[in-house]
Amino acid sequence: MKHFIWMATAVFALYACVEHQGYVISGVAEGCDGQTVYLQQLHHSEPVITDSTVVKKGKFNLKGTVVCPDFHLIYIGNNGPIQFFIENSKINIVVHKDSIHTSVVKGSEENDLFVSLREKLEEFEKQTRHLNDEYMSLQLTEDQDEEKETSLLSQMNRLSVERTEFLRGFAESHPNSVVSAFVIDNVLSHYMDIEELGHIIDAFEADHPSQWVQSTKERLAVVRRTKTGQPFTDMSMRDPDGNPVKLSDYAGQGKYLLVDFWASWCRPCRMANPQMVELYRKYKDRGFEIAGVSLDRNGQEWVEAISTDMLEWKHMSDLKFWESDAVKLYAVNSIPYTILLDRQGIIIEKGIRIDVLDALLNGLLNDRQATE
Repeated sequence: MKHFIWMATAVFALYACVEHQGYVISGVAEGCDGQTVYLQQLHHSEPVITDSTVVKKGKFNLKGTVVCPDFHLIYIGNNGPIQFFIENSKINIVVHKDSIHTSVVKGSEENDLFVSLREKLEEFEKQTRHLNDEYMSLQLTEDQDEEKETSLLSQMNRLSVERTEFLRGFAESHPNSVVSAFVIDNVLSHYMDIEELGHIIDAFEADHPSQWVQSTKERLAVVRRTKTGQPFTDMSMRDPDGNPVKLSDYAGQGKYLLVDFWASWCRPCRMANPQMVELYRKYKDRGFEIAGVSLDRNGQEWVEAISTDMLEWKHMSDLKFWESDAVKLYAVNSIPYTILLDRQGIIIEKGIRIDVLDALLNGLLNDRQATE
């Protein structure tokens, strides 16, 4: 359930930006005199103001350096953002104050590539909106046309697949580019297995300065480390009483262990808890255990949810919300999310639906009893 802003660009030379003296942004913003211009950089997906100036006589200027091309935002007062890529070059911006998202940015090869990418994506969005409008209109009619409804849903699904394939092709067509890393990190990894893009990520230098490159490398490393057949990665947290606990206190201790990532604020998690309780009671005496790993940030709400939902199993949390160590160690992008470990602590399966988990445990535990 993480969020982000939109999309961004590329770079062909790995460290070419270091050879320049810096960037110079020259902006034309007619009708904006006296308004403050804010330049923001995304840092860990959060905007951070890196510079500011004031529009005078319809113009503004910003100067600085970047170690590598990077995605930035500009706000004129409260109006914005203008999304673009900065590199160490002369960049010109023409602000359209009444339609700021159509402002024109030139002077950066990376941003030119970003613009072409965004234009293609806007075509996908336009088609998607059209199909969605048709679908919603159909829902409002008294006489349901099931055949047309099925056709519209099929077209929307096909369009989504085409968009994903377009982005994959873009990343593969621009190896060693920051925009490829940006797209993989913020979009593609949510629609396809990041390992399928490993050949692109592996091509980047290990010490590449781009935050997007480093993020994709870290995520790929986590996915590879936590794939089926790999041993669990230990983590230290606190139980509901505030006592220090480790995942290794439960994993690899002779029982099948389900690591359940959840939170008191997560509605789908809470809705699934009654089924999880039923599953636990069914198998707990047959060699099955659950370790609930919460992404809560409020300890009281966490403890109250455990009590209210009657979650009888083990629990742990560092109360860091999406900054939890669990998120980083197990590449958790959404919750609820589960990982099943065997009796030795080896990963059997990930992201399992409860009905599938029931059948899987039944088979595993029956096999265990047959061999004992």
